[in-house]
Amino acid sequence: MVVRLLFCGWLLSAGVWAEAPLTVAVTASFKPVLSALSEPFSTATGQSMRLVSASTGVLSQQILAGAPFDVFFAADRAHPQHLRDALGLPADRVTTYALGALVLVTQDPAVQTLDDLHDYAGRVIIANPLQAPYGAAADQLLDRLGFSGTRVRANNVSQARQYLSLNLATVGLTAASVAQDLPGAQAIDPTLYPVLEQQVIVLRASEQTRRLLAFLQSTEAIQMLRDMGYREPGNGEPVEP
Repeated sequence: MVVRLLFCGWLLSAGVWAEAPLTVAVTASFKPVLSALSEPFSTATGQSMRLVSASTGVLSQQILAGAPFDVFFAADRAHPQHLRDALGLPADRVTTYALGALVLVTQDPAVQTLDDLHDYAGRVIIANPLQAPYGAAADQLLDRLGFSGTRVRANNVSQARQYLSLNLATVGLTAASVAQDLPGAQAIDPTLYPVLEQQVIVLRASEQTRRLLAFLQSTEAIQMLRDMGYREPGNGEPVEP
């Protein structure tokens, strides 16, 4: 037994056992980015991460209920700010990491442009406005356009994307980050809907979380954000390396 304990201690001191992965709560709109960056992050830092994804509202509820996440990437600023106050965390635990973008996805000949939604009597799929910031932004945009058709509410932007990719819906408003390969995706003037300021909150401060946030400032990560349609906080321009 003594020999076994000594051997285990040697393994730990030699670094044979890897650090436990970071448990990262990530809003559905940002999951494609973190999924793509997971391997480069691990290669650069030796640290892995486990992603848990859902809508911003659902993840916030899980955190308040005690879910053991290290860090939470939300799709708005309201939920991280509320969590910071509710959990009594320092102000510097919250920061803006990107501005999101809403896109129109249409494969219906009756909807060629955003303006066509004014007279469109069909169905438009959006994320649930009560749980997903992109859904709330889409809901407000439809109100602004005078849309009087049917609003179909998916759980989050990933589910909305699934409906569109399977042609279960032919028109939708969703996050640019999940619509990169969808036919019929069109950019929308960001002044037409509320700013999607996406914030991250560090729930458990550690060297591992510091590495992750630092990696997101790397040229590779910033280019990925740009490719996924995110904009730079502050001036609304595309994120630049």
